[in-house]
Amino acid sequence: MRPTIEDQLSGARRLLDDVAADAGLSRDSRENLTNVRRLLTQIGRSWAALLPFYVEDNATLTRLLTRHGVPVPDDEPTGFDVAAAATRNAELRAHLSHVVTNVAPGTEARREITEYLVRRIETDPS
Repeated sequence: MRPTIEDQLSGARRLLDDVAADAGLSRDSRENLTNVRRLLTQIGRSWAALLPFYVEDNATLTRLLTRHGVPVPDDEPTGFDVAAAATRNAELRAHLSHVVTNVAPGTEARREITEYLVRRIETDPS
């Protein structure tokens, strides 16, 4: 579907480039434009990785929860709906927070959950 998110972000950066070409801009305005362009670039990189991250993380969370006795309904969204995948991810993480509060420190289960959480933080593109 056109325009894609990437197309729109690219268009926004082009518009900002046009504004930045104005010789009458103050130093502060130029700095703000540079920061906004940097932010749009970061969003573009994050956006491309977000859906694959959620799909993989949701599958990992489902396996983890199932191993710890939490029944997880098979409500995984299909297609390219990032918002639905993010909502599902939040639901699964809420289940995990209930599990972790009932897992004793020093157990294999606690270690496994901690490793998952550290890995998630390191790979989250958002």
